[in-house]
Amino acid sequence: MSAVVSAPPLDLPRLERHFATHVSAVGRVWEATRLVGGNSNPIWRLRAEGGLYILRTQPAGALLKSAHALDREVRVIQALHGTAVPVARIHHLCNDLDVIGVQFYLMDCVDGEVHREVALPEVPREQRAAIYHAALDTLATIHRTDLAATGLSDFGRPGNYFERQLHRWSQQYRTALPEGLPAVDALIGALAPRVPQGDAPTVLLHGDCRLDNLMFERGTPRVKAVLDWELSTLGHPLADLGQFLGVQELPPDYLLPGLAGVDRAALGIPSQRDMARRYLSAMGLSPETDLRFFKAFALFRQAAMSAGLLRRAREGTAVAESALAFGETTEVFAEAGLAVLAAPDVH
Repeated sequence: MSAVVSAPPLDLPRLERHFATHVSAVGRVWEATRLVGGNSNPIWRLRAEGGLYILRTQPAGALLKSAHALDREVRVIQALHGTAVPVARIHHLCNDLDVIGVQFYLMDCVDGEVHREVALPEVPREQRAAIYHAALDTLATIHRTDLAATGLSDFGRPGNYFERQLHRWSQQYRTALPEGLPAVDALIGALAPRVPQGDAPTVLLHGDCRLDNLMFERGTPRVKAVLDWELSTLGHPLADLGQFLGVQELPPDYLLPGLAGVDRAALGIPSQRDMARRYLSAMGLSPETDLRFFKAFALFRQAAMSAGLLRRAREGTAVAESALAFGETTEVFAEAGLAVLAAPDVH
C-alpha cells in the first residue's frame, strides 16, 4: 500500500515567467523531473536553457508549525557558501504562494553521487573507510563554523538543547499520533532522566546528519556538497554525531538500511568507536565520551518524524511513496533507541 504523493503541481510556463523576472539566467524551462528522496520536501531537477538546476519545494497540504521552513534552509546555505563547508549555490527563494502554491527555492544542480545505503554496497571495499572518514571530517567542519563571521549567531537558541528538543519532538509525535505507541512512549520516558546537564559548546548543527545527505564526487571520497539543511539550527555538537551513528543501529533490511548485526570489518567499514574517535578528536572532545543518549535521542526524533509521515499519509498529503511504510513502522526507530540505551556504548 502506498501513500498518496502530494507534491505541488509545477506549472512550467508560470515558473518560467517568474524566473524571467527574478533569475533571468535560467531562461526557458524545458523539463522538471522528480528526484528520489525528499520525504519532507519534494525535490525536482529542472532542465533549462541556463543549465541544470534543483528546485526544492514545500509539500502541498497543511504543514505543522515551524516545519518545512525553506527560508531557514536558504539562510544557512547562503551563509555557508564560500566557507570550508561545501554547499550548492542558491539562486532564488520564492515566498509568493501564487507561483506554485508553496514556498520554494532554486539552486545549482551539483553533479555527484549520493550513497543511500550505509553498507555502501556500490563502493569497492577498500574505498569504504575513506567515505566514512570524509563524512566525519565534514561533520567536524560544519561544527567548527564561525557563527559570528557567517552571521549565524542568532540561528538558534543557546543552552538546554536536548531538553527543548525532547519537549518539541514529543509534542510533534503526540500531535501526529494522539493514541501513542508503546515503544515510543517508553523511549521518551527513558530519555527524559538522561538529558545531559551542564554546558556544551554551541555549534551549527546540520540537524539530519546522515551519509545520504552528502553529495560525493563520483568514484572518490571527496564531499562536493552537504544537502538537506531543513533541520539545521544551533545546539549541542553530539546531536549530529548521535544522528550519524544512531541510524546505523537500524536493521540492514529496514526501509532506511542500517548496520545492526553486520560484520563491519568484513565490509571494510570502520567500527562505531573508530568513527566516534575520529570526530571527537577533531573537535577536541574526549574519545571515550558515552554516546548512548545521543544515539537514542536521534532514533526517538526519527520516530517522531515517522509519526508525522504516518499522519500525513493517512491524510493524503505525504510527499513520497515510502511515507506510509515509514509511518507504519515508527516503532522500529523507538525499539532501536531502547536497545541502544540498554547496550554497552559504541563499539
